[in-house]
Amino acid sequence: MSGSQQLRALVALRWRMVRSPAARAGLLALASLIPLAVLLGVAGAQLAPESARLDAAVAAPTIYLGFFVLSIVSPLTAGGGNELYPQEQLVAYPITPATHFLTGLAVLPINLAWVSQLVVLTAATSFFLPRRPAAFLAVPTVLAYVVLAAAAGQLGSWLVAGVRQTRNGRAALWALAGGTVVTFLALVKTGGLDEVVDATPTVEVVVAAGSGAQRDWGTWAPRTLILAALAVAALYAGRRACDWALRRPGDAGTSREGRPVRVRRPRRSAFRELLAVDRASVWRSASLRRGALVLGLLPGLVTFVLGVQWSTLLLLPGLVASGAALLFGVNAFCLDGGGAVWLATLPHRPSMALWSKAWVLTETALVCVLLSVGAALLRVRGAPTTAEAAALAAAVVATVTSVVGTSLRLSVERPHRADLRGRRDTPAPPGTMAVYSARMAAQTTFTGLFVAGAAATGWWPMPVLVASVVALLGLRSIAVAAREWREPGRRAYVAVTVGAG
Repeated sequence: MSGSQQLRALVALRWRMVRSPAARAGLLALASLIPLAVLLGVAGAQLAPESARLDAAVAAPTIYLGFFVLSIVSPLTAGGGNELYPQEQLVAYPITPATHFLTGLAVLPINLAWVSQLVVLTAATSFFLPRRPAAFLAVPTVLAYVVLAAAAGQLGSWLVAGVRQTRNGRAALWALAGGTVVTFLALVKTGGLDEVVDATPTVEVVVAAGSGAQRDWGTWAPRTLILAALAVAALYAGRRACDWALRRPGDAGTSREGRPVRVRRPRRSAFRELLAVDRASVWRSASLRRGALVLGLLPGLVTFVLGVQWSTLLLLPGLVASGAALLFGVNAFCLDGGGAVWLATLPHRPSMALWSKAWVLTETALVCVLLSVGAALLRVRGAPTTAEAAALAAAVVATVTSVVGTSLRLSVERPHRADLRGRRDTPAPPGTMAVYSARMAAQTTFTGLFVAGAAATGWWPMPVLVASVVALLGLRSIAVAAREWREPGRRAYVAVTVGAG
Protein backbone atom coordinates (compact mmCIF):
# COMPACT_ATOMS: atom_id res chain seq x y z
CA MET A 1 0.00 0.00 0.00
CA SER A 2 1.14 3.52 -0.74
CA GLY A 3 1.40 6.19 1.92
CA SER A 4 -1.89 7.81 0.90
CA GLN A 5 -3.71 4.46 0.98
CA GLN A 6 -2.37 3.70 4.44
CA LEU A 7 -3.38 7.17 5.59
CA ARG A 8 -6.95 6.65 4.37
CA ALA A 9 -7.11 3.32 6.20
CA LEU A 10 -5.81 4.82 9.45
CA VAL A 11 -8.20 7.77 9.24
CA ALA A 12 -11.13 5.41 8.59
CA LEU A 13 -10.15 3.26 11.58
CA ARG A 14 -9.79 6.31 13.81
CA TRP A 15 -13.25 7.51 12.72
CA ARG A 16 -14.78 4.16 13.67
CA MET A 17 -13.14 4.42 17.08
CA VAL A 18 -15.05 7.66 17.72
CA ARG A 19 -18.13 6.00 19.19
CA SER A 20 -19.68 9.05 20.80
CA PRO A 21 -22.38 10.61 18.57
CA ALA A 22 -21.66 13.99 20.14
CA ALA A 23 -17.96 13.73 19.29
CA ARG A 24 -18.74 12.73 15.70
CA ALA A 25 -21.19 15.60 15.34
CA GLY A 26 -18.62 17.98 16.77
CA LEU A 27 -15.96 16.81 14.33
CA LEU A 28 -18.28 17.19 11.36
CA ALA A 29 -19.34 20.64 12.54
CA LEU A 30 -15.70 21.63 13.00
CA ALA A 31 -14.79 20.35 9.55
CA SER A 32 -17.62 22.36 7.97
CA LEU A 33 -16.77 25.50 9.93
CA ILE A 34 -13.21 25.71 8.55
CA PRO A 35 -14.15 26.51 4.91
CA LEU A 36 -17.07 28.60 6.16
CA ALA A 37 -14.76 30.70 8.34
CA VAL A 38 -12.36 31.19 5.42
CA LEU A 39 -15.20 32.28 3.13
CA LEU A 40 -16.62 34.64 5.73
CA GLY A 41 -13.19 36.17 6.29
CA VAL A 42 -12.69 36.70 2.57
CA ALA A 43 -16.19 38.14 2.07
CA GLY A 44 -15.88 40.43 5.08
CA ALA A 45 -12.54 41.75 3.85
CA GLN A 46 -13.97 42.46 0.40
CA LEU A 47 -16.77 44.51 1.98
CA ALA A 48 -14.30 46.62 3.96
CA PRO A 49 -13.94 50.29 2.99
CA GLU A 50 -11.28 51.29 0.50
CA SER A 51 -9.43 53.33 3.11
CA ALA A 52 -8.51 50.13 4.95
CA ARG A 53 -6.92 48.43 1.93
CA LEU A 54 -3.66 50.35 2.06
CA ASP A 55 -3.16 49.47 5.73
CA ALA A 56 -3.92 45.82 4.95
CA ALA A 57 -1.36 45.75 2.15
CA VAL A 58 1.30 47.15 4.48
CA ALA A 59 0.52 44.60 7.23
CA ALA A 60 0.12 41.61 4.88
CA PRO A 61 3.83 40.61 4.72
CA THR A 62 3.98 40.46 8.52
CA ILE A 63 0.83 38.32 8.61
CA TYR A 64 2.31 35.96 6.00
CA LEU A 65 5.50 35.75 8.03
CA GLY A 66 3.55 35.01 11.21
CA PHE A 67 1.71 32.18 9.48
CA PHE A 68 4.99 30.65 8.30
CA VAL A 69 6.55 30.94 11.77
CA LEU A 70 3.51 29.28 13.36
CA SER A 71 3.64 26.46 10.80
CA ILE A 72 7.27 25.88 11.80
CA VAL A 73 6.91 26.23 15.56
CA SER A 74 3.72 24.18 16.00
CA PRO A 75 5.13 20.79 14.88
CA LEU A 76 8.48 21.54 16.52
CA THR A 77 6.84 21.83 19.93
CA ALA A 78 5.05 18.52 19.29
CA GLY A 79 8.31 16.68 18.61
CA GLY A 80 7.53 15.81 14.98
CA GLY A 81 3.94 16.86 14.61
CA ASN A 82 0.71 15.41 15.90
CA GLU A 83 -0.27 11.83 15.22
CA LEU A 84 -3.43 9.80 14.75
CA TYR A 85 -2.12 6.94 16.90
CA PRO A 86 0.68 6.64 19.45
CA GLN A 87 3.76 5.29 17.70
CA GLU A 88 3.96 2.16 19.88
CA GLN A 89 0.52 1.08 18.66
CA LEU A 90 1.77 0.89 15.07
CA VAL A 91 5.05 -0.95 15.67
CA ALA A 92 3.63 -4.31 14.55
CA TYR A 93 2.30 -2.90 11.27
CA PRO A 94 4.21 -2.01 8.09
CA ILE A 95 3.51 1.72 8.32
CA THR A 96 5.85 3.54 5.94
CA PRO A 97 7.65 6.79 6.78
CA ALA A 98 5.62 8.46 4.04
CA THR A 99 2.48 7.64 6.00
CA HIS A 100 3.92 9.18 9.16
CA PHE A 101 4.78 12.32 7.21
CA LEU A 102 1.34 12.54 5.59
CA THR A 103 -0.29 12.03 8.97
CA GLY A 104 1.39 15.17 10.30
CA LEU A 105 -0.02 17.13 7.35
CA ALA A 106 -3.47 15.53 7.64
CA VAL A 107 -4.00 16.55 11.27
CA LEU A 108 -3.12 20.22 10.68
CA PRO A 109 -6.80 21.16 10.13
CA ILE A 110 -7.61 20.06 13.69
CA ASN A 111 -4.99 22.47 15.06
CA LEU A 112 -7.17 25.44 15.95
CA ALA A 113 -4.25 27.87 16.18
CA TRP A 114 -3.14 26.95 12.65
CA VAL A 115 -6.69 27.18 11.27
CA SER A 116 -7.27 30.59 12.86
CA GLN A 117 -4.05 31.88 11.32
CA LEU A 118 -5.17 30.47 7.96
CA VAL A 119 -8.40 32.46 8.25
CA VAL A 120 -6.42 35.60 9.12
CA LEU A 121 -4.07 34.96 6.17
CA THR A 122 -6.87 34.59 3.62
CA ALA A 123 -8.77 37.56 5.03
CA ALA A 124 -5.65 39.75 4.92
CA THR A 125 -5.08 38.71 1.31
CA SER A 126 -8.65 39.56 0.40
CA PHE A 127 -8.26 42.95 2.07
CA PHE A 128 -5.74 44.30 -0.43
CA LEU A 129 -7.13 42.57 -3.55
CA PRO A 130 -9.41 44.61 -5.83
CA ARG A 131 -13.05 43.65 -6.40
CA ARG A 132 -12.66 42.06 -9.83
CA PRO A 133 -12.77 38.49 -11.22
CA ALA A 134 -9.00 38.46 -11.72
CA ALA A 135 -8.61 38.48 -7.93
CA PHE A 136 -9.25 34.72 -7.97
CA LEU A 137 -5.78 34.30 -9.48
CA ALA A 138 -4.42 34.90 -5.99
CA VAL A 139 -5.88 31.54 -4.90
CA PRO A 140 -3.13 29.33 -6.42
CA THR A 141 -0.47 31.69 -5.07
CA VAL A 142 -1.84 31.58 -1.53
CA LEU A 143 -2.47 27.82 -1.76
CA ALA A 144 1.12 27.17 -2.83
CA TYR A 145 2.37 29.31 0.05
CA VAL A 146 0.19 27.47 2.60
CA VAL A 147 1.41 24.08 1.36
CA LEU A 148 5.01 25.31 1.42
CA ALA A 149 4.64 26.54 5.02
CA ALA A 150 2.99 23.30 6.19
CA ALA A 151 5.58 21.11 4.46
CA ALA A 152 8.45 23.23 5.78
CA GLY A 153 7.08 22.85 9.30
CA GLN A 154 6.97 19.06 8.99
CA LEU A 155 10.44 19.03 7.41
CA GLY A 156 11.91 21.04 10.27
CA SER A 157 10.18 18.98 12.95
CA TRP A 158 11.42 15.65 11.57
CA LEU A 159 14.94 17.00 11.17
CA VAL A 160 14.90 18.07 14.80
CA ALA A 161 13.42 14.70 15.83
CA GLY A 162 16.29 12.95 14.06
CA VAL A 163 19.01 15.17 15.48
CA ARG A 164 17.63 14.70 18.98
CA GLN A 165 18.36 10.97 18.87
CA THR A 166 21.89 11.56 20.17
CA ARG A 167 23.29 13.48 23.12
CA ASN A 168 25.50 15.65 20.92
CA GLY A 169 22.53 16.45 18.71
CA ARG A 170 20.46 17.54 21.68
CA ALA A 171 23.31 19.73 22.92
CA ALA A 172 23.63 21.32 19.47
CA LEU A 173 19.90 22.04 19.35
CA TRP A 174 19.98 23.67 22.77
CA ALA A 175 22.93 25.80 21.65
CA LEU A 176 21.05 26.76 18.49
CA ALA A 177 17.96 27.67 20.49
CA GLY A 178 20.01 29.76 22.88
CA GLY A 179 21.73 31.54 20.00
CA THR A 180 18.38 32.26 18.40
CA VAL A 181 17.03 33.80 21.59
CA VAL A 182 20.15 35.93 22.07
CA THR A 183 19.98 37.12 18.45
CA PHE A 184 16.31 37.97 18.79
CA LEU A 185 16.90 39.97 21.97
CA ALA A 186 19.80 41.78 20.32
CA LEU A 187 17.62 42.73 17.35
CA VAL A 188 14.90 44.01 19.67
CA LYS A 189 17.43 45.99 21.71
CA THR A 190 19.07 47.59 18.66
CA GLY A 191 15.81 48.20 16.81
CA GLY A 192 16.83 46.02 13.85
CA LEU A 193 13.88 43.65 14.10
CA ASP A 194 11.71 45.74 11.78
CA GLU A 195 14.43 45.69 9.12
CA VAL A 196 14.67 41.91 9.33
CA VAL A 197 10.89 41.55 8.98
CA ASP A 198 10.87 43.90 5.98
CA ALA A 199 13.65 41.87 4.31
CA THR A 200 11.75 38.55 4.48
CA PRO A 201 10.56 36.98 1.18
CA THR A 202 6.93 37.28 2.26
CA VAL A 203 6.91 40.71 0.63
CA GLU A 204 7.46 38.98 -2.72
CA VAL A 205 4.61 36.55 -1.98
CA VAL A 206 2.23 39.43 -1.30
CA VAL A 207 3.35 41.12 -4.51
CA ALA A 208 2.74 37.89 -6.44
CA ALA A 209 -0.77 37.53 -5.00
CA GLY A 210 -1.62 41.13 -5.85
CA SER A 211 -0.09 41.05 -9.34
CA GLY A 212 -2.47 38.32 -10.45
CA ALA A 213 -5.44 40.53 -9.65
CA GLN A 214 -3.77 43.36 -11.56
CA ARG A 215 -3.25 41.04 -14.57
CA ASP A 216 0.49 41.47 -14.36
CA TRP A 217 1.24 38.02 -15.77
CA GLY A 218 5.00 38.58 -15.93
CA THR A 219 5.13 38.98 -12.15
CA TRP A 220 2.37 36.60 -11.07
CA ALA A 221 3.17 33.48 -13.14
CA PRO A 222 6.90 32.98 -12.38
CA ARG A 223 6.58 33.73 -8.66
CA THR A 224 3.59 31.44 -8.28
CA LEU A 225 5.44 28.67 -10.12
CA ILE A 226 8.46 29.18 -7.87
CA LEU A 227 6.22 28.87 -4.79
CA ALA A 228 4.66 25.69 -6.19
CA ALA A 229 8.10 24.23 -6.97
CA LEU A 230 9.34 25.06 -3.48
CA ALA A 231 6.24 23.43 -1.99
CA VAL A 232 6.85 20.23 -3.97
CA ALA A 233 10.52 20.24 -2.96
CA ALA A 234 9.58 20.75 0.71
CA LEU A 235 7.12 17.84 0.54
CA TYR A 236 9.78 15.56 -0.92
CA ALA A 237 12.45 16.73 1.52
CA GLY A 238 10.05 16.36 4.45
CA ARG A 239 9.27 12.79 3.47
CA ARG A 240 12.95 11.96 3.24
CA ALA A 241 13.63 13.66 6.59
CA CYS A 242 10.86 11.62 8.21
CA ASP A 243 12.37 8.43 6.78
CA TRP A 244 15.81 9.41 8.11
CA ALA A 245 14.50 10.34 11.57
CA LEU A 246 12.50 7.13 12.02
CA ARG A 247 15.37 4.89 10.89
CA ARG A 248 18.13 6.68 12.79
CA PRO A 249 19.35 4.74 15.84
CA GLY A 250 19.32 6.74 19.02
CA ASP A 251 21.28 6.56 22.24
CA ALA A 252 18.23 5.95 24.45
CA GLY A 253 19.42 2.38 25.06
CA THR A 254 22.77 3.58 26.40
CA SER A 255 21.17 5.62 29.17
CA ARG A 256 19.53 4.29 32.27
CA GLU A 257 15.76 4.40 32.49
CA GLY A 258 16.00 5.05 36.23
CA ARG A 259 18.20 7.34 38.25
CA PRO A 260 18.81 7.84 41.95
CA VAL A 261 16.27 10.19 43.49
CA ARG A 262 16.61 11.59 46.97
CA VAL A 263 13.75 10.59 49.21
CA ARG A 264 11.64 13.63 49.93
CA ARG A 265 10.33 14.42 53.34
CA PRO A 266 6.75 13.30 53.96
CA ARG A 267 4.20 16.01 53.45
CA ARG A 268 2.14 17.17 56.38
CA SER A 269 -1.16 15.92 54.95
CA ALA A 270 -2.54 13.49 52.39
CA PHE A 271 -3.65 16.40 50.22
CA ARG A 272 -0.11 17.78 50.01
CA GLU A 273 1.17 14.33 49.09
CA LEU A 274 -1.32 14.18 46.23
CA LEU A 275 -0.29 17.66 45.14
CA ALA A 276 3.38 16.63 45.05
CA VAL A 277 2.57 13.57 42.95
CA ASP A 278 0.45 15.54 40.48
CA ARG A 279 3.02 18.31 40.12
CA ALA A 280 5.74 15.76 39.48
CA SER A 281 3.52 14.07 36.90
CA VAL A 282 3.21 17.35 34.99
CA TRP A 283 6.87 18.34 34.98
CA ARG A 284 8.24 14.85 34.33
CA SER A 285 6.14 14.44 31.18
CA ALA A 286 8.08 15.64 28.13
CA SER A 287 4.94 16.70 26.26
CA LEU A 288 3.48 18.63 29.22
CA ARG A 289 6.77 20.24 30.20
CA ARG A 290 7.49 21.42 26.67
CA GLY A 291 3.92 22.52 26.07
CA ALA A 292 3.78 24.56 29.28
CA LEU A 293 7.06 26.34 28.52
CA VAL A 294 6.06 27.16 24.95
CA LEU A 295 2.59 28.25 26.02
CA GLY A 296 3.97 30.52 28.69
CA LEU A 297 6.64 32.14 26.49
CA LEU A 298 5.52 32.10 22.84
CA PRO A 299 2.27 34.16 23.02
CA GLY A 300 3.94 36.74 25.22
CA LEU A 301 6.92 36.88 22.87
CA VAL A 302 4.66 37.44 19.85
CA THR A 303 2.72 40.22 21.56
CA PHE A 304 6.01 41.70 22.75
CA VAL A 305 7.26 41.89 19.17
CA LEU A 306 4.01 43.29 17.78
CA GLY A 307 3.38 45.76 20.58
CA VAL A 308 -0.40 45.30 20.71
CA GLN A 309 -3.06 47.66 22.02
CA TRP A 310 -4.70 47.19 25.41
CA SER A 311 -7.95 46.07 23.78
CA THR A 312 -6.08 43.25 22.04
CA LEU A 313 -4.14 42.34 25.17
CA LEU A 314 -7.42 41.52 26.91
CA LEU A 315 -7.80 38.48 24.60
CA LEU A 316 -4.41 37.02 25.56
CA PRO A 317 -5.35 35.50 28.97
CA GLY A 318 -8.14 33.45 27.41
CA LEU A 319 -5.90 32.19 24.61
CA VAL A 320 -3.20 31.03 27.01
CA ALA A 321 -5.62 29.62 29.61
CA SER A 322 -7.43 27.50 27.02
CA GLY A 323 -4.09 26.18 25.78
CA ALA A 324 -3.06 25.26 29.31
CA ALA A 325 -6.31 23.33 29.76
CA LEU A 326 -5.61 21.38 26.56
CA LEU A 327 -2.22 20.27 27.91
CA PHE A 328 -3.83 17.88 30.40
CA GLY A 329 -6.78 19.62 32.05
CA VAL A 330 -9.51 18.26 29.77
CA ASN A 331 -8.53 14.80 31.02
CA ALA A 332 -6.85 15.73 34.30
CA PHE A 333 -6.86 12.21 35.77
CA CYS A 334 -4.54 11.06 33.00
CA LEU A 335 -1.79 12.38 35.29
CA ASP A 336 -2.33 9.20 37.34
CA GLY A 337 -1.71 6.99 34.27
CA GLY A 338 -1.54 3.27 34.98
CA GLY A 339 -1.52 3.94 38.72
CA ALA A 340 -5.02 5.42 38.75
CA VAL A 341 -6.63 2.30 40.24
CA TRP A 342 -3.93 2.00 42.91
CA LEU A 343 -4.20 5.68 43.85
CA ALA A 344 -7.98 5.30 44.14
CA THR A 345 -7.50 2.64 46.86
CA LEU A 346 -5.34 4.77 49.14
CA PRO A 347 -6.88 5.76 52.49
CA HIS A 348 -7.65 9.40 51.82
CA ARG A 349 -10.88 11.22 51.22
CA PRO A 350 -11.98 10.71 47.57
CA SER A 351 -12.57 14.44 47.11
CA MET A 352 -8.85 15.11 47.63
CA ALA A 353 -7.97 13.57 44.27
CA LEU A 354 -10.30 15.97 42.45
CA TRP A 355 -9.18 19.05 44.37
CA SER A 356 -5.53 18.15 43.82
CA LYS A 357 -6.04 18.03 40.06
CA ALA A 358 -7.97 21.30 40.20
CA TRP A 359 -5.16 22.96 42.18
CA VAL A 360 -2.40 21.83 39.81
CA LEU A 361 -4.40 22.81 36.73
CA THR A 362 -5.17 26.23 38.21
CA GLU A 363 -1.56 27.00 39.07
CA THR A 364 -0.32 25.74 35.69
CA ALA A 365 -2.81 27.89 33.79
CA LEU A 366 -2.19 30.89 36.03
CA VAL A 367 1.59 30.72 35.70
CA CYS A 368 1.38 30.44 31.90
CA VAL A 369 -1.06 33.35 31.73
CA LEU A 370 1.02 35.58 34.00
CA LEU A 371 4.20 34.85 32.02
CA SER A 372 2.54 35.73 28.72
CA VAL A 373 0.78 38.82 30.05
CA GLY A 374 3.95 39.99 31.80
CA ALA A 375 5.94 39.78 28.57
CA ALA A 376 3.21 41.55 26.62
CA LEU A 377 3.02 44.39 29.16
CA LEU A 378 6.64 45.29 28.43
CA ARG A 379 5.69 46.72 25.02
CA VAL A 380 1.96 47.37 25.15
CA ARG A 381 0.97 50.51 23.28
CA GLY A 382 -0.29 53.43 25.33
CA ALA A 383 -1.08 53.85 28.98
CA PRO A 384 -4.07 51.93 30.31
CA THR A 385 -7.17 53.51 31.72
CA THR A 386 -8.50 52.37 35.07
CA ALA A 387 -11.16 50.34 33.28
CA GLU A 388 -8.59 48.61 31.04
CA ALA A 389 -6.32 47.72 33.96
CA ALA A 390 -9.28 46.33 35.92
CA ALA A 391 -10.45 44.45 32.82
CA LEU A 392 -7.08 42.76 32.37
CA ALA A 393 -7.00 41.51 35.97
CA ALA A 394 -10.64 40.43 35.72
CA ALA A 395 -10.01 38.62 32.43
CA VAL A 396 -7.17 36.62 33.99
CA VAL A 397 -9.33 35.47 36.90
CA ALA A 398 -12.42 34.79 34.79
CA THR A 399 -10.73 32.81 32.03
CA VAL A 400 -8.68 30.67 34.40
CA THR A 401 -11.74 29.89 36.52
CA SER A 402 -13.80 29.15 33.43
CA VAL A 403 -11.34 26.71 31.85
CA VAL A 404 -10.72 24.95 35.17
CA GLY A 405 -14.45 24.41 35.65
CA THR A 406 -14.97 23.11 32.11
CA SER A 407 -11.89 20.91 32.34
CA LEU A 408 -12.96 19.28 35.60
CA ARG A 409 -16.41 18.46 34.20
CA LEU A 410 -14.88 16.93 31.08
CA SER A 411 -12.36 14.99 33.17
CA VAL A 412 -15.10 13.47 35.34
CA GLU A 413 -17.70 12.90 32.63
CA ARG A 414 -15.51 11.85 29.67
CA PRO A 415 -12.21 10.32 30.83
CA HIS A 416 -9.69 8.83 28.38
CA ARG A 417 -6.69 6.55 28.57
CA ALA A 418 -3.45 8.51 28.01
CA ASP A 419 0.08 7.86 29.25
CA LEU A 420 1.70 11.19 28.25
CA ARG A 421 5.11 9.54 28.01
CA GLY A 422 6.01 10.51 24.45
CA ARG A 423 6.71 14.00 23.22
CA ARG A 424 3.62 13.95 20.97
CA ASP A 425 1.19 12.38 23.42
CA THR A 426 -2.10 14.19 24.08
CA PRO A 427 -4.62 13.66 26.89
CA ALA A 428 -7.34 12.56 24.45
CA PRO A 429 -7.62 11.21 20.86
CA PRO A 430 -6.99 13.73 18.04
CA GLY A 431 -10.63 14.15 17.07
CA THR A 432 -11.72 14.70 20.65
CA MET A 433 -8.89 17.17 21.16
CA ALA A 434 -10.06 19.12 18.09
CA VAL A 435 -13.57 19.42 19.54
CA TYR A 436 -12.21 20.40 22.96
CA SER A 437 -9.90 22.94 21.35
CA ALA A 438 -12.76 24.63 19.49
CA ARG A 439 -14.91 24.63 22.62
CA MET A 440 -12.22 26.13 24.84
CA ALA A 441 -11.21 28.71 22.24
CA ALA A 442 -14.78 29.87 21.68
CA GLN A 443 -15.44 29.99 25.42
CA THR A 444 -12.39 32.07 26.31
CA THR A 445 -12.50 34.27 23.19
CA PHE A 446 -16.06 35.36 23.88
CA THR A 447 -15.11 36.01 27.50
CA GLY A 448 -12.27 38.25 26.37
CA LEU A 449 -14.52 40.07 23.90
CA PHE A 450 -17.20 40.67 26.51
CA VAL A 451 -14.68 41.97 29.04
CA ALA A 452 -13.04 44.19 26.40
CA GLY A 453 -16.43 45.56 25.40
CA ALA A 454 -17.25 46.30 29.01
CA ALA A 455 -13.87 48.05 29.43
CA ALA A 456 -14.70 50.27 26.45
CA THR A 457 -17.43 51.91 28.53
CA GLY A 458 -14.72 53.53 30.67
CA TRP A 459 -16.43 52.56 33.94
CA TRP A 460 -14.11 50.13 35.74
CA PRO A 461 -16.80 48.14 37.66
CA MET A 462 -18.39 47.07 34.38
CA PRO A 463 -15.62 44.64 33.20
CA VAL A 464 -15.31 43.35 36.75
CA LEU A 465 -19.05 42.62 36.79
CA VAL A 466 -18.94 40.84 33.43
CA ALA A 467 -15.91 38.78 34.47
CA SER A 468 -17.61 37.91 37.75
CA VAL A 469 -20.52 36.34 35.89
CA VAL A 470 -18.11 34.19 33.86
CA ALA A 471 -16.18 33.23 36.98
CA LEU A 472 -19.39 32.22 38.75
CA LEU A 473 -20.31 29.97 35.83
CA GLY A 474 -16.86 28.39 36.12
CA LEU A 475 -17.34 27.85 39.84
CA ARG A 476 -20.70 26.26 39.10
CA SER A 477 -19.01 23.79 36.75
CA ILE A 478 -16.49 22.98 39.47
CA ALA A 479 -19.35 22.33 41.92
CA VAL A 480 -21.10 20.04 39.40
CA ALA A 481 -17.88 18.08 38.84
CA ALA A 482 -17.40 17.75 42.62
CA ARG A 483 -20.97 16.49 43.04
CA GLU A 484 -20.52 13.87 40.32
CA TRP A 485 -17.16 12.84 41.78
CA ARG A 486 -18.81 11.97 45.07
CA GLU A 487 -20.58 9.04 43.35
CA PRO A 488 -18.51 5.83 43.87
CA GLY A 489 -19.56 4.46 40.49
CA ARG A 490 -18.31 7.56 38.70
CA ARG A 491 -14.95 7.46 40.51
CA ALA A 492 -14.56 3.78 39.65
CA TYR A 493 -15.35 4.45 35.99
CA VAL A 494 -12.78 7.26 35.79
CA ALA A 495 -10.07 5.20 37.54
CA VAL A 496 -10.58 2.13 35.35
CA THR A 497 -10.78 4.16 32.12
CA VAL A 498 -7.66 6.18 32.87
CA GLY A 499 -5.71 3.24 34.27
CA ALA A 500 -6.60 0.49 31.80
CA GLY A 501 -8.52 2.10 28.93
